[in-house]
Amino acid sequence: MKWFRKKKAHGVEQAPDQIRNFPQQYGAPPVSGQLIAKLPAPLLERIFSFVCPHARDETYETCEQSAVEDTCMLCDLRDLAHCAQVSRRWRKLASNVLYHSIRIDTVHYCEREEILAEKRKHRSFMNRNAEPEDTAQARLRLLCRTLRDDGTGLSSKLQILKTSYMTREGSKPDLARIVAVTPNLRYVDLPEGVFMDDASCNTLKQEIQGRCPDLRKMVYMGGSERSLELLARGTLWPNLEVLELSQLDMDPTILRHALGSLHHLKALKISNIKSFDDQIFQHNDYLPPWPALAELTLSHVAAEGLVEYLSRPDTQDTLKSLSLTATGIRPTTLQHILATASRLTYLSINESVAVSFPAGVQPLSSTSLRTLHYEITTASSAGSYSNPSASYYAYLTSSLLSNGLPALRKLYVRDPGFPESLLDLSPPRPAFAFDPDNVPSPKLSPRSTISSPLLSPSSAYSPNPQRFSSNNPFAKMANRPGLKQELEVYSKGLDEMEWNFSSVQPGERGRRGSATAPRPVSSYGLGDGSRGSWAGGSRKSVIVGNGFGGFLAIPADDEGRPRSSAGEGKKRGSQYDIWR
Repeated sequence: MKWFRKKKAHGVEQAPDQIRNFPQQYGAPPVSGQLIAKLPAPLLERIFSFVCPHARDETYETCEQSAVEDTCMLCDLRDLAHCAQVSRRWRKLASNVLYHSIRIDTVHYCEREEILAEKRKHRSFMNRNAEPEDTAQARLRLLCRTLRDDGTGLSSKLQILKTSYMTREGSKPDLARIVAVTPNLRYVDLPEGVFMDDASCNTLKQEIQGRCPDLRKMVYMGGSERSLELLARGTLWPNLEVLELSQLDMDPTILRHALGSLHHLKALKISNIKSFDDQIFQHNDYLPPWPALAELTLSHVAAEGLVEYLSRPDTQDTLKSLSLTATGIRPTTLQHILATASRLTYLSINESVAVSFPAGVQPLSSTSLRTLHYEITTASSAGSYSNPSASYYAYLTSSLLSNGLPALRKLYVRDPGFPESLLDLSPPRPAFAFDPDNVPSPKLSPRSTISSPLLSPSSAYSPNPQRFSSNNPFAKMANRPGLKQELEVYSKGLDEMEWNFSSVQPGERGRRGSATAPRPVSSYGLGDGSRGSWAGGSRKSVIVGNGFGGFLAIPADDEGRPRSSAGEGKKRGSQYDIWR
């Protein structure tokens, strides 16, 4: 016992010296911790939002569509929860970010999921391969208990709640308990039974109607006509911003009253409504006007009266996104739509045509359009030997080459060979042709100019001489305007599943005065989607003889032939959603 007491006393004597010598041995403690502690609250919350990016997600998309790529949302959520345990001040500020937008994901999108899956199995002597528990439902139950038992106001901070499909379909009672204590909820992923007035979701829908007055998005599907009539009263969800109507069977007058009561409506999606006709857009003194929207999506409805709706001044200043799918609006009327909607930045049309494009239609022209989905396909009634859609893409090509869409940056077409049609090739230059740009203008005296009739300044030394006669077939090609902006073209055929990306560079004026053709650079099969013809992961090879009169392609470097990365890396194409 004496020996133990001696060692303990020795340790006590040496402790002050170790503490005193700590700064000399390991350096002074960093000052960054003190500076972070003095940062203002808004700046700390901004830093916490970078630790967990999806905590600031305010989009009205489902959990599956709003997933962040190349990250693990559950790991980010865990890191933010660790930040809340540093101090009382950090806990208060981190909770504002942690409970603002919550995602209940099913699995970890990293290697940690395999480790946790093995630990969750409740193994026994008779059952060595036990199935793990449903972690998503367990997380939702823990969130429900936290929000209902907490007295510090965490439930009032929740505005966005997103869950996976199987979780929201199998945890309706837990969702109802959460909704009952979140008065500031703006968006929540709901089961499909709520949108169709299913009897199994009555409790959940009543809780949403009674406890969530600030809801911003709602969907009404076939069977919920009575619930849609409640919107016409103006007392239920007056702050709705996004509304989706699908497969409803109701009077257009009631629909007009319901839409007129939503003064904050910004996005509307209507699909498969038989009673929807052109008269619903017309002005009526006894009905409220059709609301001025920023985003409008129409699918499988009659919308030929849309031009009259776009003629209103308030609509022209508000509408920025328009999507038309099987609406009866032909591509020949797109020019009228672009002429009236002066602030339109996104336009999508998906139609099947049976006749060729008529002649005499003005090319497309818009100074604000940035994204265009021009998906024109040939109808089955057109016949097996006719292809009328080719004339529609020829019309689009002429509109692009005439610089009618100078702000366009992304184009989606259903023609695999469309990028090649944007080649503005000039005729080959003969070796004996005169080039005024490379020959300096001689300093001629007035006497030599008058005495030589062959050297007239208007013909020989003009900066832009007329090289072609009127009957020359290359005259129109030489004077043909080319593409002025860089354009990203996404194309695919009817039997393809993914978009093929091609970058079309603008034509530049060459040294000899001829227009350089814009070259489409395809990135199909490239991992990084480089935009240069020899950049990034593009195929690099040289052509050499094989000794038998043929040629053999060998790699240009020691890495070997580049492998195809179709379907890997960055997702090709774009899925635009009006609920952003």
